[in-house]
Amino acid sequence: MRYSMTRWSNVLITGVTGLIGGEILRGLAARGHRGKVWALVRPTEQHSPEERLRERLRRSDDFSEGCARAVAGDILRPDWGLTGAEYDEITNSVDVIIHNAADTSFAAHRNTSTTNVEGVRRLIDFARACRRNPLIAYMSTASNVGRVSGRCLGEDDGCRPSNTHFNEYTHSKAIGEQTLRDSGLPVLTLRPTIVLSAGLPDPVFARQILWFAPLTRAFAALPLDPHARLDIVDVGFVAEAALRLLEHPQRAHDCYHLSAGANGCVTIDVLREMVTRASNRRTPLRLVPPPEWTRALHRQFVDTPRRRQVFQSLRHYLPFLNMDVVYDGARLREVVPTAELPVQPPAKYIPELLRLIRPKAALEEACLP
Repeated sequence: MRYSMTRWSNVLITGVTGLIGGEILRGLAARGHRGKVWALVRPTEQHSPEERLRERLRRSDDFSEGCARAVAGDILRPDWGLTGAEYDEITNSVDVIIHNAADTSFAAHRNTSTTNVEGVRRLIDFARACRRNPLIAYMSTASNVGRVSGRCLGEDDGCRPSNTHFNEYTHSKAIGEQTLRDSGLPVLTLRPTIVLSAGLPDPVFARQILWFAPLTRAFAALPLDPHARLDIVDVGFVAEAALRLLEHPQRAHDCYHLSAGANGCVTIDVLREMVTRASNRRTPLRLVPPPEWTRALHRQFVDTPRRRQVFQSLRHYLPFLNMDVVYDGARLREVVPTAELPVQPPAKYIPELLRLIRPKAALEEACLP
């Protein structure tokens, strides 16, 4: 049986205060969605779920109200922390669950599996309690394949929990995806690549991925392969592609890359040029392929306490940047042709995102746990 979302479907969305989840919610609102939409939001001591949802929409310059009903919950709690009345209402009527909530940190000491694996187990329990056997759209990541290099990967190559991974984020996402697939529930797996906040006037979203770029000014050289390809996509593309796939009544597959692919990727050298121009750097950063990065070069270029501190944060990301892997998007294009939904060229928006990032804020991001 194939499942799809209609404008009358009742939809539960997690992760709506994040980048992708918030844009998916905005996409539903823009469509004039007529079914119920619940946004599961974890309350804080300072802010209610309604306040957190409103603030997220403002970060996209969107002051629309009423596009979803914020409900207090927590994906790590039994029944997702829903109260009795809301639990009964949602489990009796939800048709689609869009699960975006994730811990995206690459830091080695963060236990990302708490959110990314245990959250999926709670999702499975919750979905099994739902009367309508809802379709689960799971926002995974294309990089959950683990440690590979120099390839263009298809969907069948991905999700390898047993592979060596560069960080716990991609490993935990592979475990979560495999756990969900093994559940036997109806699942549509969406695997975006590197997602940037194109068009959003928010410095926090801008530096979530690009925080390292301003900090490269502290170095004359770094162990980066200039020819390594980066598969970068804009968040508007990811949100719209996800919704178009959910709406399609005859999907041929249950897993799709949301990617730029070999023809739309950029190299680290091209990214360096963008950063150089945006920062008015006089001498371009020297890119040294990792096999050529010797201890002597490390001592030469990572030679101060501040540089050592920043490099400690960069070391979690450098292997990921040097993978030289892109992801085939042919499956998606069978449903959504490029002419209808192109990936924005990174050169069109990265300079503006870089202008949103203050060096001090980038350093603070680098020092986060």
